[in-house]
Amino acid sequence: MRKNIRAGATLLVMAMTAAIITAAGTALAQEETPADSGEKVTFTVGMVNDAITFNPLKMIETPEYEAAGAQYNLLLGFDQKTMDPIPEVAELPTRSEDGLTWTFEIRPGQTWSDGTPVTAHDVAFTYNLILDEEFGAFSDYLPFTDEIVAEDDDTLIWKTTEPTGAPLYPPYIFILPESLFSQFADKEAINKWKGFEDPSPITSGPFHMTEWERGEFWILEANPDYIDGGPIIDELRFQVFKNEESMVEALKAGDIDFADSIPVNLAPSLANEPNITLHEAGQSYFIQMSMNQCTDEVEYCADNPSTGHPALLDQDVRDAIALSIDKQQLVDQVRRGYGVPGTTVTLSTNKWHFEPENPYTQDLEEANRILDEAGYEDTDGDGVREMPGGGEPLNMRFIVRTENPDTIKAGEYITAWLAEIGIGTETQPVTDTKLTDIWYANDYDMYIWGWGVEPDPDFQLSTYTEGQCGVWSDTCYSNPEYDKLYDEQRKAATVEERRAITDEMQQILYDDKPEIVLYYESTLQAYNNSWTGFVEQPEPQGYLVFQYGTYSYRNVHPVSASTAGGDDGGGNTGLIIGIIAAVVVVAIIVGVTMNRRRRDEDEA
Repeated sequence: MRKNIRAGATLLVMAMTAAIITAAGTALAQEETPADSGEKVTFTVGMVNDAITFNPLKMIETPEYEAAGAQYNLLLGFDQKTMDPIPEVAELPTRSEDGLTWTFEIRPGQTWSDGTPVTAHDVAFTYNLILDEEFGAFSDYLPFTDEIVAEDDDTLIWKTTEPTGAPLYPPYIFILPESLFSQFADKEAINKWKGFEDPSPITSGPFHMTEWERGEFWILEANPDYIDGGPIIDELRFQVFKNEESMVEALKAGDIDFADSIPVNLAPSLANEPNITLHEAGQSYFIQMSMNQCTDEVEYCADNPSTGHPALLDQDVRDAIALSIDKQQLVDQVRRGYGVPGTTVTLSTNKWHFEPENPYTQDLEEANRILDEAGYEDTDGDGVREMPGGGEPLNMRFIVRTENPDTIKAGEYITAWLAEIGIGTETQPVTDTKLTDIWYANDYDMYIWGWGVEPDPDFQLSTYTEGQCGVWSDTCYSNPEYDKLYDEQRKAATVEERRAITDEMQQILYDDKPEIVLYYESTLQAYNNSWTGFVEQPEPQGYLVFQYGTYSYRNVHPVSASTAGGDDGGGNTGLIIGIIAAVVVVAIIVGVTMNRRRRDEDEA
C-alpha cells in the first residue's frame, strides 16, 4: 500500500510539473523580449538637459561628456568601486627615479571605428594638439610638460620639467584619432567643423554615435569589438524632454527605460510604481551660487569688460550674503533631504574633502551688522541698501536655471533672505545655453549652477585659478596666493603633502567666497524593472549611469535576455524558480514520509 502511494505521488508530481512547465512555456513566449526574438535591443535614457555640441574639445555640460565618454577612451580610466586610476588606452605607467619621465604602454587590441589600430601616436597627437593650440579647458591636465612623444606605436613617453603626479590623476582628456584631427589647420578649424553635428567622427569606445536630432535625441550603436567587452545591448538612445514631468510619465508608460536627475517632488510618484525602481545615487554634484569677480586687473576681463555689480567685489558684501543663507533649509525644503549642506568645493564623500575651520551658518543679524559697518545704507527707505556714499543700489541680477527647477526654488529662498539684509534681486530664469553665453560674456551679477566633481581634486581646484578666466572659471576669481598653491600641489612628493596644500586651498576659497557651495546633491535615478545588469560606481550608493566610465551601459540588458556567463536576475529567472519551488512543495506535501529524514540530515 505504501509503495502504491509513492508511485501515485510520483505520477501526480510529474503531471503537475508538466502542466506548470507547459503554462510557463506559454508565459515565456508571451513575454519574449527583443533580445530573445533577434530584434535590435535599445536602452533609452531620459533627461531634460540638452546637448549643445558633441565636439570633444568644446564640451561643457554633462550630456556632452556622457556621449563622449561612451565613444572615446581616456589614457587611464576610473575604477568601478574605488574611482582609483586603472588601465584604459594604456596600462598604468612607470616613472623614472627623478620623477620627470612617465612611460605608458598602449594596451593591445584597440581599434578605431574605421578599423585602424589605436596607437601611442594618437595619444601624443591629442595631448600636443591641446598644448599647441591652447585648449584651455584641458591644458591644466598636462602641467609642466616638457614633451609628449610616441616612441613607437605601443609606447608613450611623457616628460615634465617638474616632478608631478598629474599623469596619474588621471587626465580627463578623450584620446582622439590623429587620422581625423590632423586634417585641421588649427583650433578655429576644429571648432568650426560641422562633422560633429552630423555624427561621423572616428571613435574607439564601446559605442559610436549614428544620429542626432538637436533638442530631441541622439543614438549610439554598440561596438561589439570594444577592448573591455562589447555592450550587451545593440543601441543606446538619449531622449531629451522639455520638463521632468513628461520624462517621468514616459518612464511610467515604458517609453523610456531610465530617467536621470528626477526632481525630489516627483520621486514619490515613482516610489509606489510596481515596475519602477527608484535609486538614490549619492553625491556627484555640488550646487553653488557664484558672484561676478571680474576686474580689469585680470587679463581676460580687461579684454571682455564685466557688467557685474561692484559691491560683489567687496569681501564684506560676500560675507554678508553667505551669512544670509540657511543651507540646511535649502536641503530640507528644496531637496527634501536628498543632499547635505555644502562647504568646500570637494564633495563631502570624497577622500580629498576638507571641512573648513569655523564653518558659518545663517545669521541675519550679523549679516546686517557687517553691511552697516561697511557703509552700505538704505538712504532712500526703499528697503534696498546703496553703495557707500549713496551710490548704486544693491540690486542684483540673479540667474537661475530652467533646466534644474531646484535652482529656481532655491533662488526664491535666497531672494527672500537677501531682502532681509537689504539686497534686492531681479531673478532671471534662463536655459543652460543662454547661461553659458552670459557666463562667457561676464554679463551677470550672481547665478546658481552646479559642478560634477571629478574623483581627483586637481581639475576642480584649477577652475579657481586666474588662468581659467574665460574658460572654466565660474567668476574670474583671482588670488595669487591660491594660484601659487595650485602649482605646489601638483609638485607634491607624497599624498600627505599634497593633501595639506589642497586643504589650504579649499579654506582660502571658503573664506574668500567668490562663490558659495549651497549643497551637495544626491541625484535620483529610476529605471524600468524589465532591465537588469546595472553596475554602481562607486560602491556603495553610486551612480547607475552618468559614471566615470561605461560600466552600466556595457552590462545592462533586458531581464529575459540570455548572456554568456551572466545572471539575469528577476524576470523569467524568477518565474523558473517559482516553477521549481511549486514542484518541490507538491513533492513535500505528497511524499512527506519519504523526504523527512533527508531534510533532517541537510539541516543538521
